[in-house]
Amino acid sequence: MTIRITPIEPRWFEEKAQVQSQTWRELNQGKIPQKIVDAITPRFALKLTEAHAKDPYQITLVALDGDHVIGFAELLRTPRSPIDRPEAAELASLYVLADRHRQGVGRLLVEAGKQAIGNDRFVLWVAGFNANAQGFYRHIGFHETGRTQTEDLGPELEMINY
Repeated sequence: MTIRITPIEPRWFEEKAQVQSQTWRELNQGKIPQKIVDAITPRFALKLTEAHAKDPYQITLVALDGDHVIGFAELLRTPRSPIDRPEAAELASLYVLADRHRQGVGRLLVEAGKQAIGNDRFVLWVAGFNANAQGFYRHIGFHETGRTQTEDLGPELEMINY
């Protein structure tokens, strides 16, 4: 397996959107309201991808195996509120196809993200129920800040800050 990390190009928009919709569904099915799970369709994800590609404050990287998208990372040059860490960038999303977990793809995306955004300090939020992601981030050197926030998705969803 030869994995390549690269900034997204229009030729990968649709495949990235498919990966985003699939990984969103796999992660959140049965954990958040179904209408929110169902909202991230490939078509909706494609619109997000196209909008993000035009935003100069955001970088989207894709992980490719051959010419196929197997994961992606979206980074913001400055963190969104309520984080007040102007020295940091935000890892807004990181998703890898389930059959590619534990193969180094996520780590490669994070490392490439640091280089692409020109900052090695990241903040991020992880759903409280996502023990896999929490373990991954701790494994690659992130630390919980002790901050949490609650998303109102119908039922409340605790988000943990790293």
